[in-house]
Amino acid sequence: MTARERRGGRGRLLGVDAARALALIGMMAVHLLPGSGPDGSVSTAYLIASGRASALFAVLAGVGLALANGGASIPTGRAWAGAAAGTVGRAVIIGLIGLFLGDLDSGVAVILVNYGFLFLIGAILIGLRPRTAAVLSLLWVICAPLVSHWLRQRLPSPSFDVPGVTELGEPVWFLREVFITGYYPVLTWIGYLLVGLAVGRLALASHRVAAALLAGGLGLAVGARLLSGLLLDRLGGRAAVGELPVQFYGTTPTDSWWYLAVATPHSGTPLDLLHTAGSAVAVLGGCLLLASIGRYAIAWLAGAGGMTLSLYTAHVLALTAGWGLDDRPLLLVIHAALALVIGLVWRTLVGRGPLETVVADFASVLRRALVPSELPTARAG
Repeated sequence: MTARERRGGRGRLLGVDAARALALIGMMAVHLLPGSGPDGSVSTAYLIASGRASALFAVLAGVGLALANGGASIPTGRAWAGAAAGTVGRAVIIGLIGLFLGDLDSGVAVILVNYGFLFLIGAILIGLRPRTAAVLSLLWVICAPLVSHWLRQRLPSPSFDVPGVTELGEPVWFLREVFITGYYPVLTWIGYLLVGLAVGRLALASHRVAAALLAGGLGLAVGARLLSGLLLDRLGGRAAVGELPVQFYGTTPTDSWWYLAVATPHSGTPLDLLHTAGSAVAVLGGCLLLASIGRYAIAWLAGAGGMTLSLYTAHVLALTAGWGLDDRPLLLVIHAALALVIGLVWRTLVGRGPLETVVADFASVLRRALVPSELPTARAG
């Protein structure tokens, strides 16, 4: 692919990048806007984005891994070893950026350290066939929360500190928070990665596949919420869990197993994972369908989606500086608008984002150390 084609976005699935941009803007909204209004009702931003935006990021991590490592052509043998090495490289750089941001006073529960660990685990899983990944994802989102609940009954309460470089001095705490008790517990979030790997091996350029993702994702999301309501309101769960918050912070209390029936954002329960995974798949399907109408119909979103690591990092750095926090709705508009404009201009004039370039180059060095020839890649999103 030529530099000109990379700048124009050719060779990429614009629908995948557009979905990434929506995830980025959704996370910005949750970072900046309050969870409830003056009357105590859940705010519109939280109704739409809380729990779903970060889950969309995680599902798209799996999609991106599949697309970057063969698409429908699953790597095996030395090709798999090279793909795994490259994925480990991505995990290392993303994790290091996350550690740096975690030490800043931004007020954001930075996701990148957990994201890096997901990529590290993804290095092992990229050889899975789509059907295997799909079945395993279903088993994982059902069983992993049960294991987490049982473990957390025996572990200290979460601290809700964001993992940073300074926390590496407490490795037991660090791994416990990252994998089990923190904001984005990797133990349960592996389910999102598996969903993305299964989806990313499909023919995403197909209208039929995109429509199936949209319909199937919506059905799963709605069904999970309805089942949660049935369990809580009709079968007695509400009496055990009481009034639920606008969102949890990665996990639920462990004094009742009925908490596993809730679908509240960031609760990490089976029904929360099913709902948010379904909504993520539906958003991806919808973006792929919009992209099929015409590349320019969605290119204004896809530019930002092609450099979410750089833009997310800039967003956290700006919050650390404290600019404009006295008017958070306006600040959200500014951050989102700048992300879209910068993404579109950068994609047109340069191509890959700056941090994305660092990650890709480091991954390429490790991959080529094991496999001199390039892996076949799908139109990477």
